[in-house]
Amino acid sequence: MQWRDRLIWILCFISATGLFWVSSSQLDSINSSREEMGLVSNPALENAPPSLAFATVAMGAFRGLIVDILWLRADRLKQEGQFFDARQLAEWITILQPRFANVWDFHAWNMAYNISVAIPESQWQDRWRWVRNGYELLRDKGIETNPHAIMLYRSLAMIFQHKIGGSNDTCHTHYKRELATEMKALVDPRTNEHFQALADAPETFSQIIADPEVAKFVTALQETDEVFADQERFVGNYLALRRRPDSFDPAVFDVIDRFRATDALEAFDTFAKAYQLRNVWKLELDLLLEINAKHGPIISGDPNDRDPLDWGHPDTHAIYWAELGLRRAGNPERYSTDEKNTDRIVFHSLQSLYRRGNLIFYPVPDQLPSVFLRPDLRMFEVCDKAWLDTIEKYETMEDGTAMGLHTGHRNFLINAVASFYQAGQIAKAGKIYSQIRKLYPREDTTVSLLEFVRNRIADELELLGGKDAAEFILFTLREAYFRYTVHQDKEAFGREKLCMEAYELFRQQWGDEGFDREIPPFEVLRYLALLGFINDEFYPEYLRQSLMSRIRIERPELFEKLAQQEGSLMQMMEQYQNQQQ
Repeated sequence: MQWRDRLIWILCFISATGLFWVSSSQLDSINSSREEMGLVSNPALENAPPSLAFATVAMGAFRGLIVDILWLRADRLKQEGQFFDARQLAEWITILQPRFANVWDFHAWNMAYNISVAIPESQWQDRWRWVRNGYELLRDKGIETNPHAIMLYRSLAMIFQHKIGGSNDTCHTHYKRELATEMKALVDPRTNEHFQALADAPETFSQIIADPEVAKFVTALQETDEVFADQERFVGNYLALRRRPDSFDPAVFDVIDRFRATDALEAFDTFAKAYQLRNVWKLELDLLLEINAKHGPIISGDPNDRDPLDWGHPDTHAIYWAELGLRRAGNPERYSTDEKNTDRIVFHSLQSLYRRGNLIFYPVPDQLPSVFLRPDLRMFEVCDKAWLDTIEKYETMEDGTAMGLHTGHRNFLINAVASFYQAGQIAKAGKIYSQIRKLYPREDTTVSLLEFVRNRIADELELLGGKDAAEFILFTLREAYFRYTVHQDKEAFGREKLCMEAYELFRQQWGDEGFDREIPPFEVLRYLALLGFINDEFYPEYLRQSLMSRIRIERPELFEKLAQQEGSLMQMMEQYQNQQQ
């Protein structure tokens, strides 16, 4: 019996050894198949210090413990202000645990916010590079690895909305200009027909050169300049040629001239722009069309008649990535804080487009273009609908409360009444005022529209003294001059009307005697505002000179009146200063 037991043990050992050998021989094949099918969440660690690589391999299943240690170290480095060291640790963590969404968020935020502002303001190009590094990391790697992590879509949208679209960073105007410059080269002209053509364009280089005429154009460029020999970089070089022609062989222009106004050149130009949008900016063009149709500004009162959004504006990109996140990773049937915050980005970005969506790209000879943001009142209905839809969604989830949304919507409507009124669109202001009365009835909404607007202005200016009141009028008049300079005449006259009403409100509040001691005559304020705008270095000199040129050419009677009044206005200013003394 003893020998029989030993024999069984020996046979079992031999069988087990054989099975282990067979299974180990299949391991490489299984791992290769897993990598090909995209089932490997933790690929081999490359370009890491030997100690980190050795610890990773040696500890095997304890890789998660290494990640925890690195994460704690990276967080401490960030708190100590050592952002570059924290960035390096974050890179290792993304390699060790690419499915860990929080580290992608940490890494991108660190680059876009912390490292960028550690660079001097004068080196704005380097700041912009780090901001780009942040959103490109999320867009190109983080979301690709974690397509169902809604927090990454929200964080990407926030970089566009807050970092680029906001004004907290002192270099924000440079960011806006660079984004607008790159996108305008791809999406202009801003028409629905152009966006549809972009969406319909072939997706690959081989598809576009299947057209014999396009193939002739491509071959001609390749034979003229060697930079076009690399097919993978052909599209990028072609777009660079369109933007910076002076950096290419002059013979290239002969090719462009030869194909100018042909269907081949137009087809390839559209393809190149669409290719860049798809492969560099990672935009799904069918979704881009849907967002234009859903959120584009209404141009004739008909919700089906819309212009495309301005894709040079950072808030438009914020809307895109938030919408994509809600589609891919949202769950409308289950409440989530991350999802609610992503929804907030959509309607807050729409509100920003309403308040600052009119992106004025003002070219200046021999200088970088200037970018100014002004309200786009056409976005009101779009923003209002998005807000109401979000309130309805979260009323269902939060037992009818929609916490934090109703108050914001009411304030949005109140501000809209004043905006449309001062823009001269009285009927539209009255319609919004009726909406406030219906949705949010209160004692202050029982008065007439005119009285409501006047009360609104009075409430905002109630605590202002004479100096502050004069500054308010001067600032608003200067804004009116800016609008007039860029040919937004209706908005310019609306702001001038607002200033006149505010002036009268102050007069009623203090009486003639006290008022005259506190605030100069309105003609003096108008003249001071004009001087202030002309001497304001915030606006480029070319823009300021354009104002006087336009007044001299289009309103010669006003120009003559200003010239005649200059002496008397200066005397009035001296009298006012003597009264104050």
